[in-house]
Amino acid sequence: MFKKIIIIIIILIILAGFTAWFLITDNQPTTLVNVNLPASEALTNINSDVSPAVNGQSQSPKPAPTPSANNNTVQPTQIVIPSKLELPVAFAPQAPFANWDELHQEACEEASIITVGRYFSSQPLNEKIMDEEIYKLDDWARTQGYKIDLTAAETAQVLKDYYQLQAKVVVDVSVDRIKYELSRGNLIIVPLAGRALKNPYFRTPGPIYHMLVIRGYDNDEFITNEVGTKRGDGFKYKYDQLIKAVHDWESSWSHYEVTDEQMIAQPKRMVIVDKL
Repeated sequence: MFKKIIIIIIILIILAGFTAWFLITDNQPTTLVNVNLPASEALTNINSDVSPAVNGQSQSPKPAPTPSANNNTVQPTQIVIPSKLELPVAFAPQAPFANWDELHQEACEEASIITVGRYFSSQPLNEKIMDEEIYKLDDWARTQGYKIDLTAAETAQVLKDYYQLQAKVVVDVSVDRIKYELSRGNLIIVPLAGRALKNPYFRTPGPIYHMLVIRGYDNDEFITNEVGTKRGDGFKYKYDQLIKAVHDWESSWSHYEVTDEQMIAQPKRMVIVDKL
């Protein structure tokens, strides 16, 4: 009789654990996205999905099937991702101590790169560290021949050389692609026609060219590290507002001669960053 009671208790515990697991996993809100991926990255069907975020943390994607060699064909792919997500990226602005001198006015690229670099290297970031790192990165960039403003491609190269991170430039600048990359644990740096953002905290008229880091999303907004303002920690932009403002820099331009019309005519590109 005693053994039967023990067996019954064990069965009840197992059932209770299974029920709890089912409720936890089944109640994770998810959504579908449609992304255009190279065959080397594409998932073959909806069942090869990205695991939903748990307690705000993105989970690793399930491995994709191995494609045939040298197959770079773009495949439309439907993928399950969390309906909301925010990666725990520390924030500090490009002018940490409100020193808007020439260096800090043009330091949105450096601040975005530093933000991403220190996140993936699990290093702390605060105002003091950001200010010190901006000077270091600016000095390094000058020795490498970089100009005041960095294009998306140059930003990706700096991330590779300075932080030894994996970074690539893509032209599929869409809400779904951004969500997909974030759900994989990647971060995104976007080059922008700064004034098109219409950020109320920018100094009038705002930067002609700008960069920031996208770290998450909710129902209708992207969650960013908006390095252009001290109020930029978790700053939210509506999907359409941010996507419309994405325009890359032209490396041959002189910073002080570019117009808003030239900026908004530039192609859309973004930098996807992951660690090696």
